Amino acid sequence: MGRITIPVFIATVSSGLTVALYSSVWVAEQAYRVYFEGGSWAEWALPLWAIGILMVIAAAISGSIAWFLARRFQQILLDFTEYLSEAGNAGEDSNAHLTAVPFSELRRLRVVVMRSVGKLRRDNEALRETAYVDPRTGMPNLIAIEKLIARTLPRARYETPAALMVLDLDNYTRASERLGALASEALLKASGERMSRALAALDGPVRNALRASELAAMQADSFALYLPTAVSRDHVSNIARAIRLAFAEPFVIAGQSVSLGISGGIVMAPEDADTVQKMFRHAELALKQVRKDTGSGFRYFSPRLNRVARGKYMLEAELREAVANHEFKTHFQPKVDFQTGKVVGAEALARWIRPNGKIISPNTFIPLAEETGLVTQIGEQIMEAACRSARIWMDEGFDATVAVNVSPRQFQATDLTETVLSILKRSGLPPHRLELEITESMAVSEPEKVARVMRPLRSLGTKLAIDDFGTGHSNLSILTQLPFDVFKIDRQFVSALESDEQAPAIIEMILAMAETLGLKTVAEGVETERQADFLRRRGCTMAQGFLYSAGLPHDSFLEFLRKWKAKPSVTRLQTG
Repeated sequence: MGRITIPVFIATVSSGLTVALYSSVWVAEQAYRVYFEGGSWAEWALPLWAIGILMVIAAAISGSIAWFLARRFQQILLDFTEYLSEAGNAGEDSNAHLTAVPFSELRRLRVVVMRSVGKLRRDNEALRETAYVDPRTGMPNLIAIEKLIARTLPRARYETPAALMVLDLDNYTRASERLGALASEALLKASGERMSRALAALDGPVRNALRASELAAMQADSFALYLPTAVSRDHVSNIARAIRLAFAEPFVIAGQSVSLGISGGIVMAPEDADTVQKMFRHAELALKQVRKDTGSGFRYFSPRLNRVARGKYMLEAELREAVANHEFKTHFQPKVDFQTGKVVGAEALARWIRPNGKIISPNTFIPLAEETGLVTQIGEQIMEAACRSARIWMDEGFDATVAVNVSPRQFQATDLTETVLSILKRSGLPPHRLELEITESMAVSEPEKVARVMRPLRSLGTKLAIDDFGTGHSNLSILTQLPFDVFKIDRQFVSALESDEQAPAIIEMILAMAETLGLKTVAEGVETERQADFLRRRGCTMAQGFLYSAGLPHDSFLEFLRKWKAKPSVTRLQTG
């Protein structure tokens, strides 16, 4: 039935009804003759062949008439469809040519359909505008600029390159926290308008680079400027300079003065990218390098950045594999008590040793581990190994604690307290033999978090040390309120004792502060007897450094403990 036309269908139905009606009349006539005239069913008024011929003729006549009439109706429907199609394509919403449709029902249907089509068209236009416009700023969005790049990028040549700038506002997060959500959107809009005005003000040869360009607002506080005809790097650099100068003056938002800067990564095509994805990826790599090197400014992409990024991705993959395979080993650097000359503890150090024996520097993998969040798993593995080693020291009769560094990522974890308690339980190490070290910057930025995490641990005897003290910008009133037990003097001050006139004064100030607060002190990076002598005379509690030992694996450190004797220099200092 899906392929049959209306005329054929109606003609078939008409012929069938004619045959049925003719048969009914014939049966009725025969019944009348039998019951009322005394005839017999075997007697026929006409022979069967004549009846058949008459029946076929009647069916053919009725089918032909029905087909002709249905053909006319079919043409009316086709004309109506054509009217709808023409009006829809032309965007009309009128009653033109309605009189050409014979049936009033179809005319009313056409009016309703055209009104619905007009409404759908208006809704589609609104949706299309929403899809390509950033609602916060009213500027083109990421989809719009990607569409423009995909359309024009194939025309870029080395002689007539295209350029993409990925722009990011400096200090926007801080300003947003200060202003609130609504004012922050106003600040974004004002930033976009200021960039647009700066671009519109450019003239001369640089103006040629802005032909058919598009400035778009992307996610968060990022923008993008695409130049299909960048002309030259000099022109692009002048445009970048104009954008940066546009942010020299502060904004006034909701009655408040807000100063913002702007940074950007720039990529040229086809020199450094030949697809939309590469354009954005390379520009973002250049922007990340700006943030890493100087914090603010503009930078062109270079192939070296791509090699660095690929190396970083490879290192990340190796890092994940290393975490899964427990390739991180714990080394221990001893802490020596200045008064007794005994080894009273050790700091646990993470060492990444590949199966081939290659050692990866912590300066290489720790920042990446922090960035990827893997530092939490690494930290747990190091802490568990350190606690198990400290338990063995205790079983052999050594009164030595173990200090473990805790990264900011680990402190962000809501279950850090439970993690530490679980490790202590599994290793069998008493809580008072564990010391957790956190950085000064973390202590100052999140004092409530530090206090909340450490409260149940300190109630069991676990110690808390502040690492690299003196290198940050400490709020001393906050530090005095936190549950610290140890200040660790950064190695840069210790190593400068013999070369920097200010270093002794800084160390003496830290030691005096610790004495006032009743805290112990550990000097890191002690390498000479003169450094040790100075620290001991000024009241420093403990020292660690190459003067005593480098970081040692578990078995070597245990052997070190067994053989350790108070050095003559330490004894002399004690009795002097």
